[in-house]
Amino acid sequence: MLTQIADPLYQRELGDGLILRWSTPADTENIAYLTSSVFRNAPDAPVNTFLANMLYEMLAGRHPVMGPGDVAVVEDRRRKEHPLVASTCLWRQTWEYAGIPFEIGRPEIVATDPDYRNRGLVRAIFGLIHARSEAEGHLAQGITGIPYFYRQFGYEYALDLDVSRITHCALIPPAKEGVPEACSLRDASLQDLPLITSLYERQRADYPVSTRIDEQWWRYQIQTWNTVEADAHWHIFIILAADGAPVGYLTLPTIRWRQSIPVFDLAVCAGVNLQAIMPALLRTIQVQGANLLTPPKAEPISKITFSLGQKHPAYAVLGRELAFERDVPYAWYVRIPQLLKFLRHIAPALEQRLEHSALSGYSGELVLSFYRDGLRLVFDKGHLSLAEDWRPPTWNSNEHAGFPPLVFLQLLFGRRSLHDLRYAFPDVTVNNEAELLLETLFPASPAWVIPLG
Repeated sequence: MLTQIADPLYQRELGDGLILRWSTPADTENIAYLTSSVFRNAPDAPVNTFLANMLYEMLAGRHPVMGPGDVAVVEDRRRKEHPLVASTCLWRQTWEYAGIPFEIGRPEIVATDPDYRNRGLVRAIFGLIHARSEAEGHLAQGITGIPYFYRQFGYEYALDLDVSRITHCALIPPAKEGVPEACSLRDASLQDLPLITSLYERQRADYPVSTRIDEQWWRYQIQTWNTVEADAHWHIFIILAADGAPVGYLTLPTIRWRQSIPVFDLAVCAGVNLQAIMPALLRTIQVQGANLLTPPKAEPISKITFSLGQKHPAYAVLGRELAFERDVPYAWYVRIPQLLKFLRHIAPALEQRLEHSALSGYSGELVLSFYRDGLRLVFDKGHLSLAEDWRPPTWNSNEHAGFPPLVFLQLLFGRRSLHDLRYAFPDVTVNNEAELLLETLFPASPAWVIPLG
């Protein structure tokens, strides 16, 4: 059934002349029109041309995360002009869980014509997106969408997103007259790929869940950042020391966020004193901010927003003097369609955590209730020997822990500790026997998952 729904020729009647189907290259203009009309600041505001340009680029067949047939659409065949009334793209990424890669599908740019809302069109579209994602072997889906909405489709907030620190431009210390700047920036080139990839890999090694980025993605961003005025393009800079030697890189988008210059990746080589170069780096970022594309009616730039990993040393360097304003982190929505399959995939990571703990060589079972269903994990001398579905019996239920549906994903991905979940959810329970085992298998630790798209 998944294969059938994932097929490019799949179509389904939804009633009232509406057809659910996959996109073709001929839909490009109408997809761009729909999304750019929906994602604007007000009903009477101009269409979002940056987003339209992004869709043209993504549907041209050269983008790393999707192609022209990867949009689930609803078409109203009674409309002569702009017949597409709802659409969602399927993007692809690779994440890692404690060093174990797994593929994910990302439903993004979810758009519905306001006149067609509250008809279940997004639910129908997500059925297509999920089917194709699972048919391609993706073990999870993730989305960076609006609050609450995607909980309706089996998603849970499971990973931190946009852990930000904000530096107001008025706080940036001025350069000292007659003193050369400690660093400068230049555009990255393909020759910089070894430096960029090695520094990125070093950064993400600190996080149990992270985004794997291949050379194709870096190459695409370096070659295309200035070819089209579109959302989602990265402008990668090389950080140069005072003597001109490359000592790191940072990444800005090509379009600023309201009054802010966003920085969503920053790394320096071993031996570079980030604290010593930070004032000059802030000044160079501020200068580059003047070159970012500006949304209509945007106010002047007044701040720099760093959206880096929670453990990033830049946050300690900035401190409260340069970054007293801190946004509360948002979160990734994550969906795991087959939890047992995912747990079997990451079993080596769970076994390694046991091996390096007080429970090394553990033998026993762990029964988790999700109240309507659950799962049973059996360990033999530290190895996961069995993972199977489990249902609470009518009498004498013997689970070791209980979680409301989907809340377990917060523990699985380390976003919240078992202690935090028990505090927040009275229906998260655990007996004394299983408490240490759960904390060992699923320790709380921040993730750093960069959205690619």
